[in-house]
Amino acid sequence: MLDNEQTLKKKIEAAEIWFIRRILKVSWKDKKTNDEVLDMANTGRSLYSRIRRRQMKFTGHIYRARGIEHLAMTGKINGKKSRGRQRTTYVDHRLH
Repeated sequence: MLDNEQTLKKKIEAAEIWFIRRILKVSWKDKKTNDEVLDMANTGRSLYSRIRRRQMKFTGHIYRARGIEHLAMTGKINGKKSRGRQRTTYVDHRLH
């Protein structure tokens, strides 16, 4: 996992806990740990895995459709490449 991906995962997990705390009306002053809040909600951390699964489904959908979306996603558009370091494509970011 890339550093950006790890940072994104931490932010999504923090947001998920914040959402659950808001739904259950658990204040930070109550000194409940994140694990206790998850136990109170009878759930686990699942938001990040859901997002990743949906991103992969979307990527597969675009790959099967042979249109302009496929060309834009893969970055295989005819023309000259610009100088310097090549940009990271969506596919490179998702698959690594």
